[in-house]
Amino acid sequence: MWTDHVNWRRENKVDTLLQDFSFDERDKFLEAYPQGYHKLDKMGRPVYIQLIGKINVPAIMKCTDEERMFKFHVQEYERCVKVIMPIASKLAGRKIDQTFGIMDVKGVGMSALTGDVKRMLGKFTKTDQDNYPEMLGHICIINAPAVFRMLWGIVKGMIDVRTQQKIEILGPNYMEALLKHMDIESIPEFLGGQSRGTLLDDIGPWSDPELMAVNGIDVEALRRGDLAGAAPGQALAAPTFGRMPSRLNSALGPMGSMFRTPTVARASLEDANGTGPGAAASGPSAMLAASAAATVAQLQAIAENRSRSLQERVKVLENMLPAALERARPQAAADISVRSAPEGSMLNRVEVLEDAVETVLLAQEALIIQAQQQAQLTEGALTDLRNRVATAEAKATSAKAGCCTIM
Repeated sequence: MWTDHVNWRRENKVDTLLQDFSFDERDKFLEAYPQGYHKLDKMGRPVYIQLIGKINVPAIMKCTDEERMFKFHVQEYERCVKVIMPIASKLAGRKIDQTFGIMDVKGVGMSALTGDVKRMLGKFTKTDQDNYPEMLGHICIINAPAVFRMLWGIVKGMIDVRTQQKIEILGPNYMEALLKHMDIESIPEFLGGQSRGTLLDDIGPWSDPELMAVNGIDVEALRRGDLAGAAPGQALAAPTFGRMPSRLNSALGPMGSMFRTPTVARASLEDANGTGPGAAASGPSAMLAASAAATVAQLQAIAENRSRSLQERVKVLENMLPAALERARPQAAADISVRSAPEGSMLNRVEVLEDAVETVLLAQEALIIQAQQQAQLTEGALTDLRNRVATAEAKATSAKAGCCTIM
């Protein structure tokens, strides 16, 4: 994944995209697809806002093309990572590597989601999840209709707690909940707050020359990727992401991934970036080696956890049908383990899977035997009941005939 990311940056000239690419149609594009950064939340994270209900697809296609739109999309991510987050980190006095998102879905319809739009969104989504993982810290989806919130209430229980905490579904009366995350002075007027300006204005500390001068931050140096030169005497730290990319991520705009990804030790990633205390000689080889080691360790942990989870589920199955399984299980195989591979290895997972399949087959055989035995018992009971009914009917008939003869 790291190698693919490095190749992607080189092939698309991402490292110099902030300097080389000029999106002259920016204002027209943002009018057709309102989105952008607007100040900071209470945790010091940059706030990214999207007005999904106001997307005008024909106007977007009229003012730009797919290639330029894609470059602007990536450029905004690069600006967030190289400019906005380092500035937010400087002002907060700690590392800021996530954003806070507001998605207004008022007036959203399905008619705009044509085949081309879905294809482009798929392309953007894959780029986001492969190259900018876990940038979203929290998102408030506001003006959600009742049916949207009802469906969220149904599927919420199927999502892990960590992901649930990132997604907050709010209706039209969203302000009270939004104020838990943002000051009223930072919420734009078009959402009911007191901050003037539109998303075209890119309002935030990164657009305040006086504030940047007071803090000794050179925004243009940040755009060039010069973190050391951006703040004389104290280099700004670029955000480093503590998780590997996920296959389920945010699809719209530079808010980054929303969904759960396997956690990698931050120290391992810092070493991979050449920033950790245990980092050796810097350079692509060292970074690739450290990243590969972290990935291998992560995959081993996942394999071990999955094996153990499967073993636990097999144990539950065995406990449900102990007697039946003992009758069905071959005597030689009982309580004997033939696993030889180290726990968590690929071969060990295959061995665990074989044991699980065998247990399932035995349980299935035991259930069939139980069903057959139950069917036999039921048939016997029915036969006995029929015999009793026939005997009772015969006695009743005999008694009735005798009574008539006496009379």
